[in-house]
Amino acid sequence: MPIRRRGDGEIVEEATAPGRKAEATSRSPPASDAPTEPASAPRRDSLFADAPNTAKERWDSATKPINRDDREGKTRILSPHRRPANEAPAAATDAMADPPVGWLVVVRGPGKGNVLTLGNGMNAIGRGTSSRVRLDFGDANVSRANHARVAYEPGQRQWLLSHGDGSNLTYLNGEVVMAAVEITSGAEIQIGDTTLRFQAFCSQEFDWPDVDD
Repeated sequence: MPIRRRGDGEIVEEATAPGRKAEATSRSPPASDAPTEPASAPRRDSLFADAPNTAKERWDSATKPINRDDREGKTRILSPHRRPANEAPAAATDAMADPPVGWLVVVRGPGKGNVLTLGNGMNAIGRGTSSRVRLDFGDANVSRANHARVAYEPGQRQWLLSHGDGSNLTYLNGEVVMAAVEITSGAEIQIGDTTLRFQAFCSQEFDWPDVDD
């Protein structure tokens, strides 16, 4: 394709196809891949200064520490010493109204692994809801009420086991219990098909009056 130089020195190409008007294309340097920035582009600082109510405020808001007390819809963290004024406290229970003095642990039979708490005085054992120590894990050979009794006598700090009204007998370490007998930690009590291991908490070494304020 013929080329020619214009009066200003720029090279142009000239089409020679018949009946087609010559077209001139200007040759210019290839564009750079690097982005260009207008010569008059303002600095970032001046950009914020020109729009104090838009970009700068949004930047400050996004980077400042969060004040949790100012947020709406926040989760309120409760403590035992502070409750909302409009929230009623949960019903209080006084554990010392009937403090634990010992335990029976089911070691064999239905309910194995369960722990039964013993309180001061007489602890009647049975399957029924009226029993102070309810032993209701599926052993039908345990009487509903007062099958046996475990008592803690705080004056002498002594533990006693006695048979109650159960048709089935009560055994202590394999021996039948016919009258009240003293027991100590580690004793095994058999009622029906269930064996209970006794563990004292209060004894000659400790009782709740020892820690009274």
